[in-house]
Amino acid sequence: MTNKGINSILLICLLSISRLSFAQNSTHKIKLDQYVEDEKSIKMRSVIPIYTYTGQPFEDPINNGVETKNKFGRFYAKLPNMTGIRDTSYGYIFYGGIPDQKDLPGYVLIILGKNMRQINQSALMWVDRNYNLDLTDDGPPDTLYHNKPLNDIVLHHPKNHAATYTLSISRLPAGLIPPYLSMMGDYFKENSGSKKFDNIIYSLGEVRMNTIGGDFKFGNDSFKIGIKDLNCNGFYNDAEKDYLLIGEYGVEIMPDKRISINKNGLPAYFERNGKRFNVLKIDPLGRFIEIQIDTVTPLKHSLVVGKKIKKFKYLKIGEKNKKVSIKKNRKKPTYIYVWHIGQNGFKEDSAILREIELKFGHKINLVTLNYGENPKELRAFQRRNKINWNIGQSTQAINDLLFLESFPLGILTAKRLKIKQVRISPKELLLLLQNNLI
Repeated sequence: MTNKGINSILLICLLSISRLSFAQNSTHKIKLDQYVEDEKSIKMRSVIPIYTYTGQPFEDPINNGVETKNKFGRFYAKLPNMTGIRDTSYGYIFYGGIPDQKDLPGYVLIILGKNMRQINQSALMWVDRNYNLDLTDDGPPDTLYHNKPLNDIVLHHPKNHAATYTLSISRLPAGLIPPYLSMMGDYFKENSGSKKFDNIIYSLGEVRMNTIGGDFKFGNDSFKIGIKDLNCNGFYNDAEKDYLLIGEYGVEIMPDKRISINKNGLPAYFERNGKRFNVLKIDPLGRFIEIQIDTVTPLKHSLVVGKKIKKFKYLKIGEKNKKVSIKKNRKKPTYIYVWHIGQNGFKEDSAILREIELKFGHKINLVTLNYGENPKELRAFQRRNKINWNIGQSTQAINDLLFLESFPLGILTAKRLKIKQVRISPKELLLLLQNNLI
């Protein structure tokens, strides 16, 4: 071989290595500038129990609801000038920025005045914002209006003022206490030590704004990444406490699928849309996250072309709903399509699925799995729209099995349910069928 030929081969090898290195080291900095929520926090709205002030010392809430022989802690606090103010109450805000405080560790004292409900009466709330159990040096009180939904309270970390934890507090809606709140009221009444629980209607609603997120786009891929400050201390990279959430682009509610942060302060990686993302840096204050797109390391938690779909059963919607195994679709190619009614392009996809079933139903099985609607709603949808394709109901377990990351998800399999293509749309499937490529 000539020197020129050898040099050409070397150049090609160097270019290949360069491309491989670039692919593996493609890094992106995502700005985290949105408060988002996860599904679990929405289901578990917090309540701050409020107690009648009967004098000092105060009794802390640390052992509330805990079966222990340990005594509740007691402490004294300096109260604000409350001349002429009746119906004084108090409560505690959980705050992870002061876990080692001598008195009242992990909580912030709040004092309420005029808390008993009267027509159009607002309550006053003093917050011990500097955590010294002196409520005379924290500025004027917040006003909790009867018709204003939320008051944002910002707490600053005592060792780093830039590390903040925000929560929204509101009075519970008078006359609209649902059964689960009544049950919580009974719980607080029975499990608060010697503190005198006011009544659930005098307690406060709490929304912890401790999940920050940002949207990311790269080529034809897009998603939202969020970080949850689980211990509510204003820092977002606490090892084995805080965690990442990955959700749909532009959507405020994140699925409760956690990616833990390890002892080094970083999750090792996450997988999304057939790609691996290494996490390089999480800003402690939650302002940004740096990720690396890794196209070299083999995937471990994604559907792999050539492998079989794992077995599962789903509820098939019809005159008589019944459980069906995905294995029944082994004899010919199958298209699994996971969807929900609110997704983008829903009407167009539905029309194409109808055409596929009508023209190519003899060549391919359609298994469309809805997530979000109940069987009764799906049956009504099926009848109302005269659906000719197979409709089933998905579950979170099925979504996890298929590594669902966003709606819709289309998976094309060959015979015996071997994966041929992931994230294929109905439109793309129709083109393949029309050109006899399936």
